[in-house]
Amino acid sequence: MQLRTYTTIDLRKALGEILDRTRIAGEAAAITRKGKTVAYLVPAEWFEQQQVAQQPASETDQDAA
Repeated sequence: MQLRTYTTIDLRKALGEILDRTRIAGEAAAITRKGKTVAYLVPAEWFEQQQVAQQPASETDQDAA
């Protein structure tokens, strides 16, 4: 996954375009303020896969039942 960096000002000016790049092209984005990373924007599918992978096996088994 390719990581692009945007400032908070870039994010305000081009939120729709940045969201489309993340959703359609699968590009992750680091959001920075004053030169420090404050957040990451990742595709929803990637985040959801990470959430499932982090669940304990007992919770996954209960969901399947």
